[in-house]
Amino acid sequence: MSQSQTQTEVQSTYPKFQHCLLVSRHVLLTGQDEDLKKICQKITKVDSLPTDPIELRKLIDYYDAVVGVFPLSLQLQILQMKRAVLTFEMESLGTAGLRKDAEELLVKSGREGVILPPAKDGEPYRVSIYKGIRLVKEIKVVDALIIEH
Repeated sequence: MSQSQTQTEVQSTYPKFQHCLLVSRHVLLTGQDEDLKKICQKITKVDSLPTDPIELRKLIDYYDAVVGVFPLSLQLQILQMKRAVLTFEMESLGTAGLRKDAEELLVKSGREGVILPPAKDGEPYRVSIYKGIRLVKEIKVVDALIIEH
């Protein structure tokens, strides 16, 4: 099998969406942008999603898929509204006390990623690399009784 045949077969295995709603306040990494373009014909970006179910339905009604990193409760509502949920998979590389150390950690990985600044003084920088896009197919809540009266 030639390399072009392999690439065509791999690309054809991606799900295809006509119009995706991207939820992000940040500029996407190059890999995120390229991956989205492989699966979404058209992409509209918003900073956030409404938490009111009626407003959420109005916003996402036009879209096939909603993409981003957002709370599980919103993911569940979107799935219940029969829309695909796509999330960016990020893997933590660890933390570093200084920005330059965080940058070195990211460079050593050889991967594209982000450095998140400390939330509070004295906390470390967090370093994560981009791993791909995940399609959320099902959200299951499984509980176990731990105290019974």
